Amino acid sequence: MRKFLLCILTLSSLVATAQSPLPWDLSLLRETPPTYPADSCQVPGFRSFFYEGLTYKSNPTRVFAYYKTPAGTPPPGGWPAVICVHGGGGTAFPAWVQAWVDHGFAAIAMDLEGHLPSGSHPNRPAHAYGGPPRITTFGDIELAKEEQWFYHAVADVSKAMSLLRSFKEINPLQIGIHGISWGGVITSTVIGIDDRFAFAIPVYGCGYLYQTTNPGFKIHFDAMTPKQLETYKQQWDPSVYLIKRKAPVLWVTGTNDPAFPLDIWQQTTIRGDAPQMELLTITSKHGHRWEQPEIFAFAQQVIKGTPALPKFSIVHWKGDQVTLSLSEGYQAAKAVLCYTTDTGVNWQQYQWHTVPATVAGQKVKAALPAGTAAFFFNITCKDSLLYSSHVNPVLHL
Repeated sequence: MRKFLLCILTLSSLVATAQSPLPWDLSLLRETPPTYPADSCQVPGFRSFFYEGLTYKSNPTRVFAYYKTPAGTPPPGGWPAVICVHGGGGTAFPAWVQAWVDHGFAAIAMDLEGHLPSGSHPNRPAHAYGGPPRITTFGDIELAKEEQWFYHAVADVSKAMSLLRSFKEINPLQIGIHGISWGGVITSTVIGIDDRFAFAIPVYGCGYLYQTTNPGFKIHFDAMTPKQLETYKQQWDPSVYLIKRKAPVLWVTGTNDPAFPLDIWQQTTIRGDAPQMELLTITSKHGHRWEQPEIFAFAQQVIKGTPALPKFSIVHWKGDQVTLSLSEGYQAAKAVLCYTTDTGVNWQQYQWHTVPATVAGQKVKAALPAGTAAFFFNITCKDSLLYSSHVNPVLHL
């Protein structure tokens, strides 16, 4: 009978990375930033303004933002709220803010690249108070940290939290964060240095970027000197900070995401002890997509105490049979086993397949197809929401 064994994750994914002192002065990030009127890029029904960022080359910086609350009187304690953190080439998207408003949350979206939210990438207009530009993948690593884009991007997000907490209509204890792509990288970092977030939803973006096989990222890490690479590992990679996260997290990605390979994404998801869930679909789509219903359900479950979402135990197997246990009192509507027979370092090229799984009470069972190299379960709730178990690599002995 064939036996299976979990691949042992690399030591770097299990042991906290030794940290240098934080690059940021947290006391500055917790100060309420002043705001300034924005005369351009007005959108009916939205408040648009600049808020103050950190100093760049002895000059003040400002960040453009859209903000909106649901209609009507705030609930007792104030509206829950979400900070929307865009990815590379993105900006402050009012439609993203509106999506959260439609689900009962106030929301703020900002431009983290010193632009105004008009036109399209890469031709959006800069403004006079923008901070440093984003130069490829940490292409500014040789500069002083205060002159690097990532330093300012993370700080601007944390200062958005401070700003929201100052608004009388917002519940300061119910502010979450939703980041996409580079915004997911920023989100994964900021929740490790700022313990004020009620929940976090990083999409695609993750840590361990220096281990990536993505050619577009790898070329920049390969070009770093040993000193620069060590500085990145100690100072900027989200994995350094995630070990201290307090917020519950919903991690979202696709099996074949073109920017952030599945192996480094999965390593990232196990950092820290706070509650987490995963949403992993078989797709290579990548972009500013925020319409997934599971995202809003997760936020509402954390904030509003709606029916609990499922929790998964570690997968067990005997021979070719694998079993996943669900949280007590929860029963899935259906489930599938997602698996690949591909191996090698390039997870982005793996082909994934599905076979039906059997649901019996709190147990989900399936037989591993011959040659399975890695697998995970996708569980569909009775409300049609989808959640995933960890990816399990296996060795054939």
